[in-house]
Amino acid sequence: MKKTFYLILAITILSCKTEKKQKPENEIVEIDNDNTELIEIYENDQNDRMTDNIDWSKVNKRDSIRRERVHQLLDSGKIKTGKDFKNAAMVFQHGKDSTDYGLAVRLMKNAIEKDSTINKWLFAAATDRYLLSKGEPQIYGTQYQKMGDEPWKLGDIDTTKISDTERIRYGVETLAQQREKVKQMNSENHGHEH
Repeated sequence: MKKTFYLILAITILSCKTEKKQKPENEIVEIDNDNTELIEIYENDQNDRMTDNIDWSKVNKRDSIRRERVHQLLDSGKIKTGKDFKNAAMVFQHGKDSTDYGLAVRLMKNAIEKDSTINKWLFAAATDRYLLSKGEPQIYGTQYQKMGDEPWKLGDIDTTKISDTERIRYGVETLAQQREKVKQMNSENHGHEH
């Protein structure tokens, strides 16, 4: 009987301690919301690229303004969530040089650290663009190039750095799929020159 009493007493004490660790139901938990201004900047960036006959001189000017504003948001600590970092990364992915592309890579690393479910393709694309901008071959295979009337081609790529499994993990096609994509891009454009 005494053992049973001590066992019940121990269970009661342990359950009381567990209850104290739990948060009260009425406690307010602060959650970082996605930055609405950054969402708008991202949407404008994407919309600029969705039309036919893009006036790149105008888009480049708007891109520059967007990058400047995102720098301000970064400096003031207003980029907090995984989606914020991803949206900011896209703005710098459409930058002008390796500094912008390198920042896009770092921002995507932050995005993935904050939200492991975020689409990782942009990390691969920013990495490839960064490498190509420095005169090095891409490693994922996200960057395709077309010069004048020449056919589309996959940008220089080092196929030994990562595997197709890694490419798939980052939402990128396998090397065979990339080669097929180039053929398809060129067959679609054949006879449809603007």
